[in-house]
Parts: sequence; structure tokens; C-alpha cells
Amino acid sequence: MKELTTPEIRKRLLDILVVFRKFCQENNLNFYLCAGTLLGAVRHGGFIPWDDDIDVAMLRDDYDKLLDIARDNPIIKDKYKIISYELGTSHYPFLKILDMETQTIQSFSDEGHNNSLWIDIFPFDDVSENTELRKKQYRKVGILREILMLNFAKFGEGKTLFKRIFKPLLIPFAKLVGVDKANKEMIRLATDSNWKGSPIVGDVVWGEYNKEIIKKDSFTNPANVKFEGETFLTMSTWKNYLTTTYGDDYMELPPKNQRENHELKVWLRDPMKGGEVDI
Repeated sequence: MKELTTPEIRKRLLDILVVFRKFCQENNLNFYLCAGTLLGAVRHGGFIPWDDDIDVAMLRDDYDKLLDIARDNPIIKDKYKIISYELGTSHYPFLKILDMETQTIQSFSDEGHNNSLWIDIFPFDDVSENTELRKKQYRKVGILREILMLNFAKFGEGKTLFKRIFKPLLIPFAKLVGVDKANKEMIRLATDSNWKGSPIVGDVVWGEYNKEIIKKDSFTNPANVKFEGETFLTMSTWKNYLTTTYGDDYMELPPKNQRENHELKVWLRDPMKGGEVDI
């Protein structure tokens, strides 16, 4: 059993991203650095020093094409696996790519057989140009997202005292709704055909109504950005994206008490023990 250091974790995350870039090039697909990964690329040239994940975005059309490819074969280069709710392999309404040679533990949730190091792939969907309609859509999705997260939350654990106290009261209700219903409704709301053809897109399933709202053509005319010495695509309006998502001062470091991560521990799986580790 070997627990990975932070540099080793980041090396493996970057390896997933580089392999995924080649896979997308071979299949005529595009993805774009977003969220904290894009912020890290711009502000630090790579990972945010206290961060431990990678986030990328895909427009819904390419995202659905990737889903179709993964339905036939979800494995990339023998050790990486594409999972999602739509594939029946995850309880999230977005894609993940797992490094199957690793096993993880997170402080506040348990993802069962999918406890492997991963990168997140978020679909960006057409959204209404009307702020109030968009807010209503995102509010509904936000409630469903909380219900979904409670379905695999750990009893009595959380980052705040409030969450540690009230989680046990809310979890039974969340389980009544269930993972399937929450996911199906989130995806239905995100792909609402009323907004098909809108000039703006957003991360409906996992974002906020007033953040990460982007002109669609900023993806069709992307920019290049360096991340840990590698070149990746991002939206051409990345400055506006970072400003609306993180504020005008996004280049400044936040206070230490706001520097959040997944509180992740990662081990290499032991192939002699069926890929499990003794923790």
C-alpha cells in the first residue's frame, strides 16, 4: 500500500487530462478548462496550491457524443474509465474520468466503487437570456443537487457545525427522493428544449445562475492556456468568465480560511489484492 503525496496526486490528475486531450483529438471533440482549473492556469500556471482536482467543460453536443463513445467502450488506455449517471456507473449528472489504479477517501462523502482519483467533465447547456427565467431554472436544479449530495453524505460529518447537526435529519428525506429521480430531473431541466439555439450557455447541472454564463461563440473561437507546462483550450472570454465567477480580484489570493479542497487522501491500489488497499 502506498499513499500518494500531493505532487504525485497532481501528476496523476495531469496524466488523465493529457490522455483525455489526445482521446478528444482522435474523436473530433473539444473540451475547455473551467472553474478552479482555469483560475489556476491563469493565476498560478497550473494547480491552485491548495487544490486537488481538475474541472473541464464541454458543450452539450460534444458531451453527448462522448457519452455515445463511452457506451460502446468506457475504458481509455486500459486504466482510465469514463463514468456518469447516464451510463449507469455514477450518481452524478456529469461525466468523470477515473484513474482506476488509485483509491481515494473524501472526508464528507462516500462514493463506493467509484472512489478513484478523477477529473470532472461538465456539460454546458443552452440557457435563457432572461435572468429571471434562468434563475428559476437554476434554483430548481440547486434543490435537486442538494438532495443528490445528501444521498451519499456521511452521517455526522461536514465542514460546518450546522451541516454536522442537520445532515442526519435531511438524509432520510433525500433518500426518499432518491438518486435516480434527482438526476433525471436535473438533466431534464438542463436540456430544456425551450432554450435550444440560445446564444449563451451555462453549467446548469452544477453551476449558479449568475456565474459561468458564457456566449456560445466563445467556445467556437477558443483561446489557449498553459496548465502545468501543457497547452489546453479555454473559452475566448476567459477574463470575463473568471470575473463573473470569482470577482474582479480573481488574481489575488483568497484568505486562508477560504482555501477549500476535497480533503482527499489517495492510495495506489494493490493488484495482488484485487485492486483494493488496506486503509
